[in-house]
Amino acid sequence: MLAALRDELLRIFKDEAVLVITIGGSLFYALFYPLPYLPQTADNLPIAVVDHDRTPLSRKLTRHIEATQAVTVVMTGSEVFEVKEKVRDGKLAGYVEIPRRLHAQVLRGEPVHVEVFGNAAYLVLFSEVAEAVSEAVLSLNAEIVGQRLLAIGHSSDFAERLPEPIGLDQHDLFNPDGGYANYIVPAVMVLILQQTFLIGICMMQVGRAPLPGGSAGLALLSGRAAAYLLLQIILLMVYLLMVYRVFHFPHLGTMGLAVLTLLPAFLAMIFLGFTLGAFFQTRETALQIMMLVSIPALFLAGFAWPAEVIPWPLDVLGWVIPSTAAIEAFLGVHHLGATLADIRYVWLTLWGLAGFYLLTALMVGRRRSTISDRALRAEVAE
Repeated sequence: MLAALRDELLRIFKDEAVLVITIGGSLFYALFYPLPYLPQTADNLPIAVVDHDRTPLSRKLTRHIEATQAVTVVMTGSEVFEVKEKVRDGKLAGYVEIPRRLHAQVLRGEPVHVEVFGNAAYLVLFSEVAEAVSEAVLSLNAEIVGQRLLAIGHSSDFAERLPEPIGLDQHDLFNPDGGYANYIVPAVMVLILQQTFLIGICMMQVGRAPLPGGSAGLALLSGRAAAYLLLQIILLMVYLLMVYRVFHFPHLGTMGLAVLTLLPAFLAMIFLGFTLGAFFQTRETALQIMMLVSIPALFLAGFAWPAEVIPWPLDVLGWVIPSTAAIEAFLGVHHLGATLADIRYVWLTLWGLAGFYLLTALMVGRRRSTISDRALRAEVAE
């Protein structure tokens, strides 16, 4: 087993293609993938205000909108056609349309609506614009109600409390700044480790001699698996020590617990690679097909697309892929502060997958050995 571990490590580091994919690819994607999400949240989005009322109240609403952090009013006026063109061209994230007679209707106590148009082609932009305008309108509403109460003789304290009798303090648990990178990147890093190693292992399996039977085959397979397991653990530690610090990802768990949690997941990934690799005839085919598998694995994992709306056959298929349970287990212990007891069912599922794929890897290896023996005997007979 130790000899197999040493030989496999030597083969990996002598094979430039496999080394670039497993080690280089894992490090490159871990450092490159978070870069587009560095701002975490969208701030100072350019919007326009189309003011059909042009009264002190409408101008005050514009100032309230401008005061929010998410948006910046870069254009005001009363012509909506020019504004729509700029939204279509991507120069504006959206616009606010203030109706005519806003001031008059508010003074008479009549209901009036301010319309918000956000670029829904980008959901993050749309939600930020809508939330910012909603915050500004609520702030102005509270101010108007307070002024009316003061006008009819109520005290200033009462006027300040009545528009908001119940206060709300919002706390973003496990994601303090509400950033998208904090949500998406940790899950994707587990998927990166799976896909890069699946590709590398499948490429290494092409043209490899069959496993011997009995305990010798198990020892040989275990030694080879230990080589990849060692590399995956080292890369995971690099992720947690370097990537998390560089990009300031929040977490509650420890590195030791994260490694222990992903141990069965790594074994399942490795033995799955041994199983699939036996079916490829060329390294190029292994590379192409395993890269295509990355997209289904991403969506079946349940974080890029909600697991609750995935059809149950696909949901079951997702749990056959080690990354699905691995992501849930890793996020649970490292980001949400769970213990192994809290995620025991997912952890046991990963051990079950590791055992299952170990058996399939042995079966495929022995079957390949049987086929080779038959071919050899046929050549001798000829």
